[in-house]
Amino acid sequence: ISILYLMGDKIKIGIIGGNGSMGKWFSNFFSNLGHDVIISDLGTKLSNKDVVEQSDVIIISLPMQIAPKIVKEISKFTKENQLIIDITALKEEIVEKLLKTKSEIVSIHPLYGPSLKSISGQTVVVCDVRTDKWNGWIEKILKKEGAKIKEATPKKHDKMMSVIQGLTHFSLISLGHALKELDIDIDESLQYTSPIYKIRLEMVGRILNQNPVVYSDIAINNKNSKDILSVMMKSMDELKKIINNKDSEGFIDYFNKASNHFGEFKKEAMIESDKMIKAVSEDE
Repeated sequence: ISILYLMGDKIKIGIIGGNGSMGKWFSNFFSNLGHDVIISDLGTKLSNKDVVEQSDVIIISLPMQIAPKIVKEISKFTKENQLIIDITALKEEIVEKLLKTKSEIVSIHPLYGPSLKSISGQTVVVCDVRTDKWNGWIEKILKKEGAKIKEATPKKHDKMMSVIQGLTHFSLISLGHALKELDIDIDESLQYTSPIYKIRLEMVGRILNQNPVVYSDIAINNKNSKDILSVMMKSMDELKKIINNKDSEGFIDYFNKASNHFGEFKKEAMIESDKMIKAVSEDE
């Protein structure tokens, strides 16, 4: 098998977890590109073993708590000329299990949800773990469809996810919980809102409208979460102390330290957020 041959060839792709939301997304994605797609899931005719034995490319689209177990179960059926791609949100643990298979391995993290119809403009993190004949295959397909590729090691990926996802999810979910504790009527609060508050609240609502198991897995299973969240809590405690002490100078110093760290990105953020505010205002 050569990569040049594979790029123009019709590949049989097996998706383990093919009835899940992202499993269905990738099934449609590859089917639309002309590839043969088979799936296994609860209640399907094909078993995980069947999919592994019949496929050129195997995609692992499973919740993080069961993916390592399934990989261990299928490892004895894998072949050297296959490619396994996992799409879990954390990488170090699953890659450790994948390395015990015979197949070539690429671990990817699509940074978008299954509601998107097009991958164009979306970021996919790619960890090329062990490839030879399949080197560059999935990257070329994703790029051709307009995706942005960010290469990383599994360790680097998980560290960044503890910040990009962990801190963000933590702050938004805790904000939602605080509003519950304050017994704030969400609809009533929107009558007092600025566009920025509404955008922030919509992000909280977006997360709370999804499966809590997914967010639990990301927060609890990332070994970096504890340290990252400790730093955030320390920063929050520091700001709380400044406010409790009515320390205006301390507040300004705290603010400016964060502002300086953001550098030139602040200007870009102002421009982009103005666009969002305009869009929100026009919708009202």
